[in-house]
Amino acid sequence: MTKTPVDELLINEPRIDAKPLYEILNMCSRGYKIFRTIYVAVQMGLFDILDEPKTSEEISRELGVNVKLACKICDVLCDLGLLNKVKGAYRNTELSSLYLKRDSLLSQINVIESLNEEFKVWNSLNAALKGKPTPINEELFFEKRVPALASEMLCGELQRTVRIIAELPEFKRARKLLDLGGGHGLYAIAFTKLNRRLKAYVFDLPRVLKCTRRYIEMFDAERVEVIPGDFFKDDIGAEYDIVFLSYIPGGKNPSLIPKIHSSLKTGGLFINKQVFYHDGEGSKDPLLDIGWNILSFQGMRKADRIYSFKGDVPFEGYIELLKRYFSVIKVVDASQFSRLTTSGAKSPLDPKMIIAKKRS
Repeated sequence: MTKTPVDELLINEPRIDAKPLYEILNMCSRGYKIFRTIYVAVQMGLFDILDEPKTSEEISRELGVNVKLACKICDVLCDLGLLNKVKGAYRNTELSSLYLKRDSLLSQINVIESLNEEFKVWNSLNAALKGKPTPINEELFFEKRVPALASEMLCGELQRTVRIIAELPEFKRARKLLDLGGGHGLYAIAFTKLNRRLKAYVFDLPRVLKCTRRYIEMFDAERVEVIPGDFFKDDIGAEYDIVFLSYIPGGKNPSLIPKIHSSLKTGGLFINKQVFYHDGEGSKDPLLDIGWNILSFQGMRKADRIYSFKGDVPFEGYIELLKRYFSVIKVVDASQFSRLTTSGAKSPLDPKMIIAKKRS
């Protein structure tokens, strides 16, 4: 009897093994399930009650959850190194106590919440692919992102950044600083803690500054004030000793350079920490660029690479434009301490911190 192509399909294995495909799909499936497990554990307050050991029965009673499922969730978290299990009782690891409890000053729960929202955004990829990115008001977008950005910065990047700047002789003499597009204001707050004679101003959109005020109150920052406005349209002030920027939208736009130059005293510092691109280079991670293009800001035109906007110039061009107004003192490779870098892997981004001085 002659075998038809359908018969061959049932008898002979495919020409190409499907294993590599299933390895990818299993990685995706497992990664999402792990995230949901951590997310739910945070939501139900599991880590908040496990500084002391508790059995699954005790956890079930205290949180009002299913005992068998709670046990399995705890076992998964043990495998991830987020819980320890000793004699049938579960307890936080140092990592969880520091970063996954709501009452910790270093809690990363805002970051987890932000990731959860980001996953929802990716459901709109099909529409973006058809030329219909999801429009969003940029002021609302940044207002929602500020708590997560603040949490991320507190994990090392802020401290390493301010230590570098605090060593500059100009910083030690500074009396007035502008944190332009400063969002959470943590940089401005930290600068005033390191220089007791410094007064700092955080300039950002009005809705964003509601979050800034909360951090100012939290850290009892008496010498930090806020200025509401749009730095592309509004006056940003004058007579600053230092103007500081960190990862702000449009931070690589040439139009800001003369405006910042005019706002500084002679000899003042302009410090700009941004993700820069080089001529002809991209972000080296298409997934980052895809996510960037799913949303469109209503008031700003984004470019196609992550953290880039229309009018931005590559690093080499930016330095040349900067030299028309400033003397470039130093360029710091921020990839060694940036929150944008994945530990143990080569960063697909190229964050740099440029320190420049206004010429007399």
